[in-house]
Amino acid sequence: MNFQLLVISLILVSSFVGSAFAQNLIQQDKISPEDVMNEIEGKGALITTQEGSFMIELFPEDAPNHVYHFLKLIESGYYEGTIFHRIIPEFMIQGGDPNTKDPESDRTTWGQGGPGYDIANEFNTIKHKRGIVSMARYTDVDTAQSQFFIVTQDSPHLNGEYTAFGRLVPGTYSFYNLDQIADLNTDAKDAPVDASEAKIIKTEVINYSGSGYLLPPERLDSVIRPIKTGGGNVEQYISEKYDTTFNLPYRWSVIETSGDLLRLELKPDEYNHSVKAAVEKSGFIPQIFVAQEERGSETLIDETGTGADFVITNDAFFSIKDADEPVVLSNNLFENDDGRFGHILVTTQVLQTSTEPIKFKIIQLHFTNLKTNYAVIYVNVIDFFAYEINAFDAVVQNFKTTID
Repeated sequence: MNFQLLVISLILVSSFVGSAFAQNLIQQDKISPEDVMNEIEGKGALITTQEGSFMIELFPEDAPNHVYHFLKLIESGYYEGTIFHRIIPEFMIQGGDPNTKDPESDRTTWGQGGPGYDIANEFNTIKHKRGIVSMARYTDVDTAQSQFFIVTQDSPHLNGEYTAFGRLVPGTYSFYNLDQIADLNTDAKDAPVDASEAKIIKTEVINYSGSGYLLPPERLDSVIRPIKTGGGNVEQYISEKYDTTFNLPYRWSVIETSGDLLRLELKPDEYNHSVKAAVEKSGFIPQIFVAQEERGSETLIDETGTGADFVITNDAFFSIKDADEPVVLSNNLFENDDGRFGHILVTTQVLQTSTEPIKFKIIQLHFTNLKTNYAVIYVNVIDFFAYEINAFDAVVQNFKTTID
């Protein structure tokens, strides 16, 4: 079950892996996300070319909109008659452009065609290993259309930059046929000299699910992807390793530490000029911690460079080490739409430094399952606490993790 904490409201590589042209409106279907998943789960694709067939396993959980539109185009016969118009040895083959259907068409237009809509990015943690099927796009990250590519060699520079949505089924002739097309003679613009050799003859939607007997695709531990929201453009942190997603505050960066449990530190980045002015006055950088703890454990967060060490105690309570006892300003229990409870605590603490006392203010949100405590914590000097409280709110309002 996804636990979405909606419990508070505080005041507070250019081109189509190719060429860049005018952008279209992002495709907005009226179909609900639930109906999309019901329609695409358990489906695959079979693409037959002059050189052989590709059987493609799809990943609807990672890229539901890309899979949905890809299957719709397959089902309609959109790709039939198109060619793999861009072939780069030891990298990838790219196809799906309707401009390539006419063998006598102007080759300078190849790579520019599409279905008339854009699809917002669904960058995910799937690595671009040999055989991965990914969607081409223009420079803007939200300009995927119908053109797709299949990597012929591992291409880590594409990870987190393009939407991987499928792969050639391991153990089939698909990889042999991929190499056949990749080895075709090409002209100076990477197009096949004989277009008929790279032609897609037939496409089919098939019932297929490799789960249970195929190894899953290799993945990154985490990825940060840009998304558009009602409030503008933001970055979303996605952790495959810890099964956690949330939106990063505007102009904040995330620092990961390795380990078996989630441990993240968020700080304002170098472009956050409003925070910079406050830091110059206070001498303290505001921070947000996102942490996971085994129940009954205690963790020290070393922040010696800032003049304060932080500790999460065995009851998941966050405090500043060596400071005075916390003073509780508010202590509340909230319930979300799923009937899950979150505990929000606001405290202050005074830390005596070698020169003067510094008063900190802390807000911390906790929730738990049978084995693990989760915490989202924001700490700042009290005089500037309100300046960045919306950064804490941005993390909390979009925080999702599987806790059962």
